[in-house]
Amino acid sequence: MRLGITTNCFATAIASGEIDLAGILEFAGEEGFLAAEIRDAAGDIPLDELDAVVEDAASREMALSYAVNNDCLIPGDRDTLTGAVIRAAACGEGTVARILASQSVLAEKSRKGYTAAETDRIVMALRDYADIAAEKGIVLALEHAGEPLYGDGDSFFGLHDIIVALEATGGMPSSLALTFDPANAVFTALCKAPVGPEKVFEFLGKHSHYIAMVHYKTTSSGELSPVIADADIDNERLFEELSAVYDGVLCLEVPAAETLDECRSNVLTSLEYMRKNGLMGYLAQ
Repeated sequence: MRLGITTNCFATAIASGEIDLAGILEFAGEEGFLAAEIRDAAGDIPLDELDAVVEDAASREMALSYAVNNDCLIPGDRDTLTGAVIRAAACGEGTVARILASQSVLAEKSRKGYTAAETDRIVMALRDYADIAAEKGIVLALEHAGEPLYGDGDSFFGLHDIIVALEATGGMPSSLALTFDPANAVFTALCKAPVGPEKVFEFLGKHSHYIAMVHYKTTSSGELSPVIADADIDNERLFEELSAVYDGVLCLEVPAAETLDECRSNVLTSLEYMRKNGLMGYLAQ
C-alpha cells in the first residue's frame, strides 16, 4: 500500500485562505506522502487551477485521486457527476474518483439506511455514472458515509445491498469500485446504523476485490478522533488484513482542525503514531 492524504484534512485552512492546494502538496511531499486526494466537494474547481495542481504533483512524483460530494437522488446530480468526471480525467487516465450515493435522504433522524426503492434508484444512477466514467477512462469509487455497511434486508439497506443489487443486475461495472472507510462504519455521529469491528472485517473479506481507495481515520467509543490513535478497529489488524488483499492508496483523512498549524500538527502526530506502532511497515516508502 502507498500512503496518501486528502486535502480535506486542511478544509478549514483552505476556506480561510491560510493554505492552497499547492501548499498542501508541498507539505505532503516533505512528509513522505506518495499520493494526494483532491477533495472538490461541489465538483467545480476551475480546470486551469486543477491543471496546475496536476503539474505540481507530477513534478513531485505524487499520484492524484479526486473526490466529489455528489448525491445520486437529487435533481441535477448527473451534471455534477459529469463535471467531476471531467476533472478526475484531468488528473490522468485511470484516476480514482471517490463518489457518494445519497446523503440527503439519510438526514431524517429516524433513518437507518436506504429504502428498497431508493436503493434501486441509486443502482440505476451508478450504472449511468459508470458509463460516463468509462468514456473518460477513470474509475468511480463509491464510499459509505451515513449509510450503513449492511441493511437488515427488509426495512433499510446499505452499501452491501447496493453491491449485491449491482451484481444481480448485470454485474459491477468495470469503471465502478469502492472507497472503503472502516471508521465511517463505526462512527456513531455519522453512520445511521453503526456496526462493530467484526462486521467491518467481514465486509472487507466479502468485497475487498472492489476496493480502489481506502480512507483512514480512527474512532474511540464511536467518536471520531482528531488524530490517528488507538481505535475501536484495531489498527494493526486492519493494516494486516488490508495489506493481504489491497495494494492501492491508503489515504489519511483526519478531520480538519480550526487553524493551519493545528491541521499540520494533527497530521504529524498521526504519522508519529503510525511509526511508533509499526504501521509504516505495511506501506511503501
